[in-house]
Amino acid sequence: MDAIFPTRCVGCGAYDTYFCASCLAEVKIKNDAELVGTLHVFSAANYSDKLIQKALKVFKYGFVKDMAGPLAEVIRTYIDNVPAVVSSGLLSGNPLLIPVPLHKKRLNWRGFNQSEVLAEQIAVNYKFEVGKDILVRIKNVKHQADIKDRERRLNNIEGSFACSANLNGRRIVLVDDICTTGGTLNECAKVLAANGAGKVRALVIARG
Repeated sequence: MDAIFPTRCVGCGAYDTYFCASCLAEVKIKNDAELVGTLHVFSAANYSDKLIQKALKVFKYGFVKDMAGPLAEVIRTYIDNVPAVVSSGLLSGNPLLIPVPLHKKRLNWRGFNQSEVLAEQIAVNYKFEVGKDILVRIKNVKHQADIKDRERRLNNIEGSFACSANLNGRRIVLVDDICTTGGTLNECAKVLAANGAGKVRALVIARG
């Protein structure tokens, strides 16, 4: 398979890596966080960054789980070096990392949940716990990326999630690959808060 479909960098095309160190260093890291709806969202880069855009497409639609490692490094650069993120205490208080879940039909199609794989890599980097099955997707709605109108996106995702645990005030960091309108992340945060979560914030690779 390597001979037919060799592993190559999404940026420069170098062999034996999906995202080489030189191209990773070229990613333009954001220098802030923002309030999206009622949720503070920490996004490491902008989706307009061509390297990030290519990497996310390979990750999600090329079914390349190994892209989680380089993308987690983009997040680590953002968390460890951006003053606004460092001062926010995003990862203080031993937060529980909760990936945004996929519906079982989409999970079966892709073979893995990219948000879960990313959360696991972040957890390894910072020695945190991942709550894999705490948040579940109970409705298989139209894919958000296929809906252009913001209001329709928000209505589309409403009631799509359920929480399987009482979180007893635990701080939560929601993990996803990309934030556009923030509808999915805000709906997840609402469900988690209703089930006893303490402070809920979101961490994503890119804002689109």
